[in-house]
Amino acid sequence: MKQLYRVLPVMLSVGLFGCGNNNTATTTTTTAPESATPAVTETKEEFVSKLPDSAPIVRVATEANYAPYDFKDEFGNVTGFDVELMQQIGEDQGFKIELYNDPWEDLFENLDTKSRDMIAAGTTYSEERASKYLLSDPYVPLPGTLVYVNEALNINSLNDLSNVKIGVLSNSAQFRYFTKDDTTIESLEEYPTTFAAIQAMAQGKVDAVASDSGVIRYTMNELPELQPKYFDYEGITSETARKVFIVDKNQPELLKKLNTGLQDLKDNGTYANLTTKWFGTDLTKTALEQQQKLSAVE
Repeated sequence: MKQLYRVLPVMLSVGLFGCGNNNTATTTTTTAPESATPAVTETKEEFVSKLPDSAPIVRVATEANYAPYDFKDEFGNVTGFDVELMQQIGEDQGFKIELYNDPWEDLFENLDTKSRDMIAAGTTYSEERASKYLLSDPYVPLPGTLVYVNEALNINSLNDLSNVKIGVLSNSAQFRYFTKDDTTIESLEEYPTTFAAIQAMAQGKVDAVASDSGVIRYTMNELPELQPKYFDYEGITSETARKVFIVDKNQPELLKKLNTGLQDLKDNGTYANLTTKWFGTDLTKTALEQQQKLSAVE
């Protein structure tokens, strides 16, 4: 669950990363008290909607600190997979988005007070959220992943972790996962950011780092000198692999549009282009496999 990850610092998306940033629709947000976060205004290489001015507006809350889902680029513009996916769903379904860069602790409060219509912030499925809000179909099937650089570790299963020191974000979903009674590792070290954990791994302080697959691969793609190895320790049906849009419970029509638009983008190839751009691979088939497996157990 995203609030447990606490995310990559802006420095990771400023200069260090080039994946997908040069040709993205970009957005900026002005500085203001977080309690009154202004809508993000689109500038520089902005996404230009083809919809008429009379098109309805959906107020979308995000937290621009979770690359590559939502983050600020080197110009301070809010961009990322979630942003571009929502723009394209809006075009497909006939609504414009008004994007708000809210601090994480305010995301759900703003939805509860109805100052926002929905959240698109790399958030994951949970039964608690499903009981309180409307949750979309999963929109990106990326599970929890371990990254390591010491080939001698040769991690192929959870049974290979008994002598492995793992770095995670403080109070994260990964922290909870690796502190379960049925998980055996040498030690678990908490860090304030994923980048700090990766730095510790590069310095030999930990053997591996656990995080969301999308986040960690995006980070490591710009650090090829580390020659990373990956092990997905969770499957595509795990809660952490079920990223969902969260919608105000009184807006079932919006939920329907999100799900319909998402499917349309998968059918017309837009989803393939966006996932390749931001995650380095076409996730269309994996998303379908996830959907089929989830349907089979429901």
